[in-house]
Formats: sequence, structure tokens, C-alpha cells
Amino acid sequence: MISGDIKAFAARDAVGRPAAPPLALIAAATAIGFSALHMVVPALPMLAAEFARDAAEVQLVLTLYFLGIAAGQLFYGPVADRYGRRPVLLAGLGLFLAGTVLCGAAPTLPLLVAGRVLQAVGGCAGLVLGRAIIRDVSDRDGAARGIALVMMVMSLAPMISPAIGAFASQWFGWRAMFVLLGGFGAFVLVWTLARLAETLPQPVPFNLRQLCHSYALFGRSGPFACFALCTAFTSASWFTFIASAPYLLSETLHEPPTTYGALILLPMIAYVLGNGAAARFSRRAGTNAMVVAGTGLSLFSGLWMAVWCLWPGLSPLALFAPIALSSVGNGLSQPTAMASALSVYPRVAGTASGLVGCSQMAVSALGTILVGMLPHGGPFAMVGVIVGTQIVACLFGALALRLPMPAAADAVAPQQAA
Repeated sequence: MISGDIKAFAARDAVGRPAAPPLALIAAATAIGFSALHMVVPALPMLAAEFARDAAEVQLVLTLYFLGIAAGQLFYGPVADRYGRRPVLLAGLGLFLAGTVLCGAAPTLPLLVAGRVLQAVGGCAGLVLGRAIIRDVSDRDGAARGIALVMMVMSLAPMISPAIGAFASQWFGWRAMFVLLGGFGAFVLVWTLARLAETLPQPVPFNLRQLCHSYALFGRSGPFACFALCTAFTSASWFTFIASAPYLLSETLHEPPTTYGALILLPMIAYVLGNGAAARFSRRAGTNAMVVAGTGLSLFSGLWMAVWCLWPGLSPLALFAPIALSSVGNGLSQPTAMASALSVYPRVAGTASGLVGCSQMAVSALGTILVGMLPHGGPFAMVGVIVGTQIVACLFGALALRLPMPAAADAVAPQQAA
């Protein structure tokens, strides 16, 4: 049934819109950045031992990766609105490969962190442009469905990448992870060259005045800000978990890296199920209902984790069962909230996608910084940050649904202003 939905979406060519490229290609390009993020996580305790650094210093491998993705997305969005999706995506994939080579050869932690920043800036091109390409060829509900389908397919990569990273680092050393990431990046680059056609319907002038105008317009838009911050704090709850869970398993529960690599499959599979439900029901139930259901379910799961860790106590299942339920909620709310944010001013979907992605990674980076400063000896610092971000996500989601979306005439304002 899901494969039929993918084929139907890919075959659709709405009047006045470019034909949709293969969703599998969009999913692979989108997965690049998150694969590089998740594959390294199980090896964080190993990197601390390798470079004789404490956990807070090694945490920069994640934190600066988030910031690199955040900053890069601000750049890719407006550039892709001017020069097209295809050339900008190819440039990003090339930069990702350069950063991966530097990571694999890095003799010191600072060089490894520098390579991770290059990886992040390159890999985020797929995150921005995947959403923008889907919005180029779809209306709002169609974009929600398309983004959900892409997230569902591309989740396979971050689903298996922690397990791959755990086993590769344990058997062959941590540098093996970057060999695998380089091979994946090269494959996606060649596939993009061969199969991705340009989807930008009409270029938007790229100059400082226009860029400031577009950012100011989005900044004044209540619906856009609320939907973007809803997705940002939802993402922060997830990335707070993956930044903390390896240390809890390793230092508190004395589990090997492969335990994380195996158990992380639970929330990844749950996220795919949530994406599938969003793709299936977003047109029927509406994007608003998906946002409400998803954020509410995620908050319930965070409270459940807190209760479970209090009684009967911390265990691998107490961490991963609630976060799996949260992932179902994230799978429902993330694509629908993103599609709603991109639909405020669809003529500059690339810029909107960049701002949404930047807010996600910036807030997630703050979450990892906060949890890195808190004690790792128990779960409650992590649980507190997770529940706090989930509460804020619910509040912004509820507020976004109460604000009116711009009228059709207003939605082309950035284009006319150019």
C-alpha cells in the first residue's frame, strides 16, 4: 500500500508544476545529513577514550554538527531559490564528501570536529532542497504527504546507521564509519547527476535587499514562526535523547555500544510508522489534526519515561520504549508542521525550508549543550530537557493552529516584491 502511494506521488504532475523527481532519490539526498549524524553517536564514548578528552569536549562532534547544519540551511534556501535546486544540491554533496575525507583522516579531535562541520554544511543541502523540491511540485496537503513519504523512506538510513556505526567502530575502529559514509555520499552524488531534473518553477532574485525582505516577511508571520518552532522543539527532544542515551547505557548501565545500535531501531521503526500514518491520513484528517495528535503523543511519552525511570528505575527499556512512542508522535507532527510552514509563502519554499531547518538544528544544538553540561550519572537531566522541549512544541503547535494562514494573494508577496 505504501509503495503504491509513493508511485502515485511520483507520477503526479499538477497543472503548472514541474514533474516530480523520484522520491527515492530525494529520500537518499535527505538521509545523507542524518546518516552522518546518527552513525557517529554510538562511538562517542570510544572517541573520548581515543583522544583522551572528556564527554563535554567530545560532545562538540554533535553540537557543532547541529550548528553547521543550522547555518548551512540559511544559505542553501535563498541560493536554491535563485540558482535552482539541482546545482546547489550537487555542490552540497561535494562538500559533504570533502568533510567526510577529513574526518576519516583526522589525527586529532579538533580536526575531526572541523571535518564534521564541513560534513554538516554539505549534508544539510539535501535536507533543505528535498523539502523544497516536494513543495515545488505539490500543494500544501500534497506536500505534507510527500514529505511524510520521503521521511518514511529516508528513515531507513538513520535507522540502520547507528547499528552500522556501532558494529563498524567496535570491529574495525571508528574511522571505518567515515569510509562507509564516503561511499554513500559518492553514490548519492552520482545518482543526483544522473536523475535529478530542475524543479524550481521561477527563480527569485538573490540580493541582500530581497533576502532581508524575505527573512523579515517570515519573521513577521505568526503561523510560520509557530510551525517552525513546533518542529524545532520536537527535534530538540529527539536529539537530546540521542546525545545522552549512549552515555547512560555505557557509563551507568555498563552496556557496550552495540546495545545502543540495536535498541535505537525501536524508535526509528516507530518513526517510520508515524510517517506512514501521516502520509496516509493527512489529506483525510487534515494537517492540523496530525500536528495536534503528534505533539500530544510525544508529550505523553516523555511523562511516561519520567515515571518509568522513577519506578521501577533506569533500564534500557525505560529509555527506549517511551522514546519509541514519542517517535510515532514525531512522525505524525513533523512532516505536517513542516508542510504547513512551507505553505505560508510557497513561492520561496527554499528560503522557508532553510529557516525551518535552521531553527530545528539551532534549538537541537542548545538542547545538546544543555544536556552536556548536566550530570550524566542519572537519567533525570535528560528527561527534564526532553519533557520541557515537548511542552514547548505542544504550545507552539496549538498556537499555530489558532492563527490564520495568509490569503493566496498575500502568499506571493515575496515574489512580487522582487
